[in-house]
Amino acid sequence: MFFICMLMPASISILTEKRIDKTNKSTSDLILKYLFYTFLITTIMNTFIYIFSSEKMLPYSEYTFNYDFCLKYMWLSLIVAFILPYIFKVINANININLELKEKKNTKKVKEVKDAKEKKKTKKRKDNKNN
Repeated sequence: MFFICMLMPASISILTEKRIDKTNKSTSDLILKYLFYTFLITTIMNTFIYIFSSEKMLPYSEYTFNYDFCLKYMWLSLIVAFILPYIFKVINANININLELKEKKNTKKVKEVKDAKEKKKTKKRKDNKNN
């Protein structure tokens, strides 16, 4: 029961995200998303357990995952799993980050190049005047 409670909701999130995006993604991308959703859903559910539990040190053991606890855990985690892709879609649609990288010019080198060009020009002028 432990593995079903921990691993099943992330697959619901992946299916929901596939329906929202309607795009085919690579297998590696799906695996990474599955792992991300598993981590996030488990973290959210552990936070709920910690906040609402009378025992703050609730260990994950077989006696913890009785039928009553599993039923409540699964329904709440399925709700979280269904809502998360929509939250990420809204965040992705409304937040856009653009990075513009500019190369910092070395002012010494630029000055040296300009000085060298001016020296060549003045030398040519002197040579032309001498001829």
